[in-house]
Amino acid sequence: MQRNALLTQDELDFIQNMQHAPQFDVADATSSLLVNGGSQIKALLARLIAHEQVTIQAQFENQQMNFPLQLVEDEFHALHLQLGAPSIYEDGPMVRPWRLVLDEPLALEDDKGRAKALKVREISCQDVLVENCGTTKPPKRFSLWFKPRGHEPIALRATLERETEEGLAAYTLNQSNAQETEQLRQYILARHRRAHPELHR
Repeated sequence: MQRNALLTQDELDFIQNMQHAPQFDVADATSSLLVNGGSQIKALLARLIAHEQVTIQAQFENQQMNFPLQLVEDEFHALHLQLGAPSIYEDGPMVRPWRLVLDEPLALEDDKGRAKALKVREISCQDVLVENCGTTKPPKRFSLWFKPRGHEPIALRATLERETEEGLAAYTLNQSNAQETEQLRQYILARHRRAHPELHR
């Protein structure tokens, strides 16, 4: 560069990067989607993510993680891919959701913060295994709060699948919205990170 130049090479590089940055291309939102491939691939991917559930799967040893993809629009109307917290699965005779086994059972609570007779023993992104400390049979359905220490309360809505030989009740979770699902996934991911630090280095 010449000695009397107004801008340094770093400043020129920065300006050129800004001119080619996807967030400034507001004419065609899908063109800001940074994906290796032609415009047809970008358009197909954008359509699929907008209307279907698209995930990225990662496999290590006997575990797999499925990261949900979603399109997020920024203030410049450019679309960006965003990864959500993964669903974690274990390989074995059959693939099943990774279950967090709690150190000690944790009582579910109602809307007023009162502990109920159901205590969570194990939980995954798709199901929960509870101990019924009440005198009646476990309910067919419940909508209660799971409040693990150090985490935001998580709303759990579940349907009874079966009772085990050990007297526990297995429930399938049916969260009512994406925020509840994402909150549970974030909690499971945080606990998975503690249980398997070697995978999260």
